[in-house]
Amino acid sequence: MTRQIREFSNSNVYHIIIKGNNDSVIFYDDMDRNVFLDRIKLTKDEFKYKVYAYCLMSNHVHLVIEVPNEHLSKAIQSLTIRYVNYFNKKYDRKGPFVQNRFKSKNIENQRYFLEVCRYVHRNPEKAGIEKTSQYKWSSYREYIGKEKIIEKKTLMYYLNNNIEDFIKYTNKVENIEEIMNYGDFELSTKLNDDELIDIVLKRLNFDSMDEVINFFNRKENIEKVKELKDIKRISKRQLSRIIGVNNKIIAKYWSEDWPKKNRSKWVKIPKKNRSQCADWQLTVLLNRNRLRQISRLINIQSFLLRNKITQKL
Repeated sequence: MTRQIREFSNSNVYHIIIKGNNDSVIFYDDMDRNVFLDRIKLTKDEFKYKVYAYCLMSNHVHLVIEVPNEHLSKAIQSLTIRYVNYFNKKYDRKGPFVQNRFKSKNIENQRYFLEVCRYVHRNPEKAGIEKTSQYKWSSYREYIGKEKIIEKKTLMYYLNNNIEDFIKYTNKVENIEEIMNYGDFELSTKLNDDELIDIVLKRLNFDSMDEVINFFNRKENIEKVKELKDIKRISKRQLSRIIGVNNKIIAKYWSEDWPKKNRSKWVKIPKKNRSQCADWQLTVLLNRNRLRQISRLINIQSFLLRNKITQKL
């Protein structure tokens, strides 16, 4: 598959997403995050770019930057290489662990710029990790306090240079995804186990997963799994693995929010009556694998069986 040519922004402003390979974790502790921010400072000075917003999640990073088009790829590559070198040395590993090709989205107008910055700042809250104002690894706190990495004059200018307007705008309830039209750009990414663990601990007010598992081992507490049903971008199997509750039990309590898919039922054919399979039984067998199976049972070629079913329908 040929690599798509990167389109450059007329404004030199971009929304950048740097992700771990296969959604792997790229920050294990606060020291890792601080080092990454230090690397941003170094490359920012070297390649002369401005940072308008950032957010560090466990397996990806959001950046809103203004950079000369000719320096875009070099700046981000330099940032990731410097962090990878630190990470590999600290954890005694080799090779890259972030995606070689970062994702970029051009920002060409004021409205889109405002929405992207709001989306970046609200990312932890949207993921159910922590409220926007409490998350310490985004530029939100720099906007309401002292700037360290960002250049906040541009965003604040659009918001009347008023901190209250910034807070109100950032926290307003609106469907950001529709405005930004991201598709599969980043929003479809599933939560990894570390992010899910953080959410579970905060929802249930526990300090460790051992406490969570012991809590759910008691039958009278199983219903508490309902409090986790609105966590987005996770699967029942993933949650089952984390909290130690059978996924069928989770499905029972989440039945309203997690309905079973409408699947055609498999109709078993008695061995004695295989040659006399009723027409209504054939109508559920358009699935290719089932066609093959039933064709063997009643000794008829699958394409003839398909034609017969189609005629009946």
